[in-house]
Amino acid sequence: MDDIGTSTYLQWLRNEFEESPFWKHMGITFDRFEPGDVIIKMPVKKELGNSNGVMHGGALTSILDSIIGATIRSTREVRVATISLTTQFIAPVKEGTLYARATLINDGKRIQYVESKAFNERDETIGTALGTFAILK
Repeated sequence: MDDIGTSTYLQWLRNEFEESPFWKHMGITFDRFEPGDVIIKMPVKKELGNSNGVMHGGALTSILDSIIGATIRSTREVRVATISLTTQFIAPVKEGTLYARATLINDGKRIQYVESKAFNERDETIGTALGTFAILK
């Protein structure tokens, strides 16, 4: 794909993610969006808290899953589906903004392995995930 085609696709993809009902509900937006180099962010808000007063593990898992899909799709025009996601909860978060970044492990045609990391404004790791994703045409 040429630079114009890539630029048009990335603009469309950015809009597709940021306008999705789930991303809007969670408050997820892009902080950086380049092919294969994507960072998303999500505010730590009261509505995402659990009974312990910290962000619910499901909210953390959501940003770790979301960054993987966005990163894969930033590198090629495909749809993806999560097959499995193993999440490690490392530190609680009560306030601020959560960021996430993913690293593609392989260039699979049908299956993609990816690692993701969520971190706070001080670059402290809050959680990580190892994902297996199906590549859909």
